[in-house]
Amino acid sequence: MKIIAIAGGTATGKSTFAQYLASRLPSAMILPLDRFYLNKPAHVPIEQHNFEAPTAFDFKEFHKALEDLKDELPIQLPKYEYTLGKRTSSTKFIPGRYLIIEGLYSLMHASIRSLLQYSFYLECSADVVMSRYILKNMKERNYTPEYSIQQYFAFVRPSFFSYVAPTRQHAKMVVTNDYNSRLDLFLDDFLAKYQL
Repeated sequence: MKIIAIAGGTATGKSTFAQYLASRLPSAMILPLDRFYLNKPAHVPIEQHNFEAPTAFDFKEFHKALEDLKDELPIQLPKYEYTLGKRTSSTKFIPGRYLIIEGLYSLMHASIRSLLQYSFYLECSADVVMSRYILKNMKERNYTPEYSIQQYFAFVRPSFFSYVAPTRQHAKMVVTNDYNSRLDLFLDDFLAKYQL
């Protein structure tokens, strides 16, 4: 099994890129790092919890899942409920020929990078990130624009510069995904030139 990582900041298009890539590779499965959030501390209100910081994730469990999948073993994939700030259930996840991992910190840890065959880092301008973040939260989580703006400046932007951006150096390819980018056409061109 080949493992491919997609990293980058919030709202840069990682999930979309992963879906496009999976549809173009045989027997490809997507493993989002977002499924490996730790439960929010009970005493911390949801609006004060930093979902963007590395400390919000269970990297030990994520690495163990990658090792098992690499050995062609199924895993129990957690389901995380953002509105509750905790895991609510899990589903069986069976490995395929390709495993695409995507998330803010897919390239942070050397132990994970050592398992990769290829890696991408997505980036775009700050105004595009903020616009996508607000629209995504309105559509998927029914958050108000005011709430998203507060979260963006309190957590998203600081965590990006402190933790996410430094992982850019570990990517084999950096992909720009601004408002007029076509990730699907980029991948068609990339896969015509390179074999993953």
